[in-house]
Amino acid sequence: MKVYVVANLKGGVGKTTTTVNVAYTFSEMGGRVLVIDLDPQCNCTRFFAKVNGYSKTVRDVLENPKGINSAVYRTKYQDIDIVKGSVKITEQKTPWRLKEALGYLKKGNVAAISTFGYLEKDYDVCLIDTRPVFDMLTMNALYAADVFLTPVKFDNFCRDNLTMVEDAYHEILENNPDLKWKIFANMVSNTKAQKLSSEDLIAKHDYPFMQSCSRTAIVDNALSLYKPVAKHRVMSNVAQDFIDLVEELLED
Repeated sequence: MKVYVVANLKGGVGKTTTTVNVAYTFSEMGGRVLVIDLDPQCNCTRFFAKVNGYSKTVRDVLENPKGINSAVYRTKYQDIDIVKGSVKITEQKTPWRLKEALGYLKKGNVAAISTFGYLEKDYDVCLIDTRPVFDMLTMNALYAADVFLTPVKFDNFCRDNLTMVEDAYHEILENNPDLKWKIFANMVSNTKAQKLSSEDLIAKHDYPFMQSCSRTAIVDNALSLYKPVAKHRVMSNVAQDFIDLVEELLED
């Protein structure tokens, strides 16, 4: 199982949008997906399942890593399961609890190697949504991750923000040396300001930008309906953008 953490220090860049659409696209391409909502706002959970006080949540997982299987719920999408978010999640004293929990995921009775080439676990990929702060909660996700995926929006704050994210990434490497960092340009438009920002970032800085990017059209409508873009409008350019993103992620 490959673990992707979607994280950034800046809000409003589409972390949840990216998590939801990448998860859905992976599943449509034949993968079994586990989503973990580590953001106390629980926005990612609302796309896949009901938020209520009777379910076990990621809070329970962090308090008792061995009990993770009882906190995994089926969603309305056949090949996507979720560990729900919690508004009552507590600050963590250690960054290793989530990594420990993932080691206890139930072994599956898989008859053959899946589309993504994995056999030993129920899930091919795990997507973890986070809040825009690198506290001990987010560190739990990043210490468990194989890929650190940072959505960005090209604006005046993007460059300074990425400098801070890069510094945090290098600190994380001390404890997770195999973690790969990838940057995904989200909500891209054809404005002059965005062009100038993107040209400056790509030409003057050695950031690991992916070739894929996502445009802004129809995303808001899909978000308001709590649907992945491809479910809302399967033939749209934005749905294809996320297909391109997943295909690029699978190349590595």
